[in-house]
Amino acid sequence: MVPGWWGAGLASVLALMGVVRTAEALRTASRRIPLAGFAPAFIHAGDLIRILREKGMDEKKAVDPARKTARERLVARYEAGRIALLDSMRFNAGREGRLVKNLWIGRGFEWTPAHAQALYELAATPVKPVIVPKRIRKALSLPDPLGAGDIGSPIIHGIGATEEDDIVRPLSSLGGGTLIVGTTQAGKGVMLTSLVTQAILRGEPVIVIDPKSSKRLRNAVWKAAEIAGRPAPLEFHPAFPETGVRLDPLGAWTRPTELATRIAAVMPPDSGAFGNFAWMAVNVAVEGLFYVTERPSLLGLRRLLEGGIDPLLKKALARSFRDAGIDDWEEQVERMDKRNICPPAANAGIELTAAVALWEETVGKKDEGDANAVVGGLIAVFRHNREHYAKITASLQPVLSMLTGGTLAKSFSPDPFDPDDERPIVTVERVVEGGDILYLGLDALPDSTVAGALGSIILADLTAYAGKRYNRGESGTDVKSVLLFVDETANVINGPMIELLNKGLEAGIRVTAAMQTVSDLAARLGSDSRARMALGNFNNLIALRSKDRLTQEFICETFGKTTVWSTSASLSSSADGSPVPDFRASVTRSIQGRRDEVVPPDVLGRLPNTEFFASVSGGRLYKGRIPILLSDD
Repeated sequence: MVPGWWGAGLASVLALMGVVRTAEALRTASRRIPLAGFAPAFIHAGDLIRILREKGMDEKKAVDPARKTARERLVARYEAGRIALLDSMRFNAGREGRLVKNLWIGRGFEWTPAHAQALYELAATPVKPVIVPKRIRKALSLPDPLGAGDIGSPIIHGIGATEEDDIVRPLSSLGGGTLIVGTTQAGKGVMLTSLVTQAILRGEPVIVIDPKSSKRLRNAVWKAAEIAGRPAPLEFHPAFPETGVRLDPLGAWTRPTELATRIAAVMPPDSGAFGNFAWMAVNVAVEGLFYVTERPSLLGLRRLLEGGIDPLLKKALARSFRDAGIDDWEEQVERMDKRNICPPAANAGIELTAAVALWEETVGKKDEGDANAVVGGLIAVFRHNREHYAKITASLQPVLSMLTGGTLAKSFSPDPFDPDDERPIVTVERVVEGGDILYLGLDALPDSTVAGALGSIILADLTAYAGKRYNRGESGTDVKSVLLFVDETANVINGPMIELLNKGLEAGIRVTAAMQTVSDLAARLGSDSRARMALGNFNNLIALRSKDRLTQEFICETFGKTTVWSTSASLSSSADGSPVPDFRASVTRSIQGRRDEVVPPDVLGRLPNTEFFASVSGGRLYKGRIPILLSDD
């Protein structure tokens, strides 16, 4: 009996040990399996629609069935069945009777000091031995890991992959601008495509400025509009003018001075005094055109500055004389003794010079308010030394040439009375007021200079509209938000865009911008301090892989620091010199904490494609990955 009892007891102990070891092995495996990371994921439009319905929308208001007649209930059931299949690929927030209140950023988890601690510890440990072999993953039907040939480190996301869930944040908490930063092919376009698609599905007015004219982004814009049942997007593309719309950046304004400001915004930021002279030159011409009831256009302003304002001055004088009741001014000019009249330049006509003299002796001596100021400004330019005037406005000539060269002359300075051009004419204001979608492919690859000029003046136009909206007492809480998405921000950013970032939310303008490096921004704006000023206006940051050190430093500053703990141990032994030695040994363990980045800079350089860290909603930090949205064509 005793041997049998001992055998049963031993078997029980061994079985218990086996269970314990198996549990430990499973726990270890559950921690090791995610360390292999994930291959880039893909998502269909139907999946995105499902996420928006489940996690993006507010609660649907229940309808009391008792309020419906039997026939109405029957029709409702029939309609529900009829559109069931379409609903999986159609999304219209208005039709569904709910508002989309949340933004889906991707899949991931909240990054905490515990994750940072694990990352620092794993950085000092060989990772390959702890990663579950591929053959075991395949046997267990586990998701594909990050491939050996793929870019980046798998353990970064693997640290918290068991906590992964949809990253969803309230739109109301994302005000103040969102910046997407990452190196080439890191996944900026994937993230931007997802955010643009969601904005279109929400039914909001959307403006996309795409300097490099990405096919993926353009296709996503059209596909989202189709899914949402919205009109086809309006498109402006310099390389394909015949297929798009004509865009008038000077077509909407509150004060005439706004037009000069828009054009000046295209000039280099370090133009200084020459920029001020250029602004004054444009403003004089604009006010003169309005005075003679002509519509300003970029092409018209270019012709005035290149050929001189003499024709405009003559029209302005004619109106001023007419308004003053001097209908025979031309006869008076004809009778004047012109021997003492000296034109200000060789190409200035003596008749026009005489008309100016007559105006100054008659109308000019009266206090006629703004009209006299306009004509007086034109006369001042007329009498200015032509050579000097050409020098002080020289910085303006290239800008206007870029904006009116080739096919842009008709596309960007549209003539509404041209019978041979049936393309619609739009302004930024009309796009927003109509709730439309505007896609601007600026074709920066063959001509980045012109693309930058186009983007800059469009941003200036939108900024002026935001000011108009604000002055009317309209804010983001009173009217529908306007979503502006800017890719390759360093190509187009200017003073007005910074103003949009700083104050645009008050008028309901929400800006999402993507760029590669801080250095690109500094080169565009003229200094590191200006770049920092611009970056300081973004409240939300989504950081993909970044190799530039200056950019990494900016990201790490935004994410902040945490306390990282490290453990050290030392062993010592000693013996005295007695005949029978007395040996002593001691072990010392110490734990030290230091302040370090919650996301180390080198980790930013090792992120796999489409993986990111994000600081949103006032500093909540997430580690995530964004699936690639498929077109489903």
